[in-house]
Amino acid sequence: MKKLVFTMIAVLLGMALNAQVSVWDGTAEPWTMGNGTAENPYLIENAQQLAYLAYATNEIHHGNYDYNIMYADTCFLLTTDLDLGGDNGLVWEPIAHNGFMTTRCFGGHFDGGNHTITNMSLMDGANRLSIGLFGHVKEGVVENIIIDGNSIVVPEYHNYGESGGLGMIIGFGESVTVRNCVNKVDVTWEYLYGEYGCAVGGLFGWMLNSTITNCHNLGDVIVSEANVNHGGICAGGVCGALLDCDISECSSRNYANIAMQNGDHNYGEVICGGIAGRMSGTMTNCFNIGDFNVTADFLENEHAGSVGGLVGCTYQESMTSLNNCYSVSNISVAGNNVLAYIGGIVGNTDETAQVDVNNCYYRNTVESGNDFGTPKTDEEMKTQGFVDLLNAGGGCFIMDPTGYFNFGYPMLEWYYDSFNSVNENKSIDAVSVYPNPAKDNIYIELSPDADCQSVELYTLDGRLVKTCHGASQQTTIHVENLNAGVYILKLRMADGKEFAERIVKE
Repeated sequence: MKKLVFTMIAVLLGMALNAQVSVWDGTAEPWTMGNGTAENPYLIENAQQLAYLAYATNEIHHGNYDYNIMYADTCFLLTTDLDLGGDNGLVWEPIAHNGFMTTRCFGGHFDGGNHTITNMSLMDGANRLSIGLFGHVKEGVVENIIIDGNSIVVPEYHNYGESGGLGMIIGFGESVTVRNCVNKVDVTWEYLYGEYGCAVGGLFGWMLNSTITNCHNLGDVIVSEANVNHGGICAGGVCGALLDCDISECSSRNYANIAMQNGDHNYGEVICGGIAGRMSGTMTNCFNIGDFNVTADFLENEHAGSVGGLVGCTYQESMTSLNNCYSVSNISVAGNNVLAYIGGIVGNTDETAQVDVNNCYYRNTVESGNDFGTPKTDEEMKTQGFVDLLNAGGGCFIMDPTGYFNFGYPMLEWYYDSFNSVNENKSIDAVSVYPNPAKDNIYIELSPDADCQSVELYTLDGRLVKTCHGASQQTTIHVENLNAGVYILKLRMADGKEFAERIVKE
């Protein structure tokens, strides 16, 4: 059974080699296949049909002051990869957006089918409280979705009467089950204004009473400027804010940092965490590898900043339990009149909150202001002994088999197996790739009758690092500036065939 799960996750994380891509043209059309049951779900066969789901949850049901749960207990299955046209100026309207004095929720079961959604350009937040692929999900299930593509810049977000949630998968979720979702996109929120606070995450904004499993963030979460009042602002690698949630086997690997800068934070706190900004509930078997750079000007000293390797701050009068987790982070906090709480695991907790931290560890270079967690050196955290500590007699961590896949730190067992179970296809005789290993260049030779549409080079964790549209009989891919390690080279041919090969960069 375990190997079957690993194979399914491998497809989830973007290593399927035969997916077709549907490119959105800005229109919407109803789905035509299925009846919405678990046995026969509605099939989302192209980007236009996904856009229709957004249209059906936003425009068909009009009126203010309404609270409608759309498609409760209705099942949808995505059957192809999608390109949502951000490069062509198209902007995505969230499925079931949450507007000012208007709440519409998606309550169905959406299965992404392990497909990738690329080039999603998020709309600005004018009159939209919740931003993401899904705006507001209540009592639904969202699973098996990968968000990929170019970095995104959202120029402006405002909310006035309620708290806002901002995430690539779900902006705001209540009583939601989320499984097997990945974000690979860096998102910069240039300006946030939140009368009653904002929660910003790589995958999810606000999540309440929800269960999150096997979800991963590989993108940066950056807030360039924020002006927030009573609710403050929370930023997290996976989720901005988790209230009474269970999260397990999740990770955040931010290639640069989670940052908040240049804010005029009049009355609210600034809270950052590697997994979650603010949290109550249970976190188990999670890890964070990523840095924090927080610059904030506090006009009143009693409103503090909180930064933690896993959780920035806990909720008042709540219970939070963290078990078998670790964080590898560097944390910097600067600004005027800053009263900042810093923790290797949890940044700060209210005196009315109960916090239990069991078997959690953090890099000892962080000057933690509390006793949550145990400091370890980098050398200690890259040993089998540390893996055994995390597993506590039975867990799911393994050593990094390569020494560089997870930067040498422990990783979740299925996480590595999924990325590493690439189905290499070298049956196309028209392709020759050399040298391998490569130091400076990779050379691709095609037969005269071969028609190659694209050449792509991926890291083992699915990040696209090189691309070339079309290839001549002799094509050179420059790799001298890439880090040493293993990469996946993919060639997509005009006849639908694909070629994939592991490439070792020395």
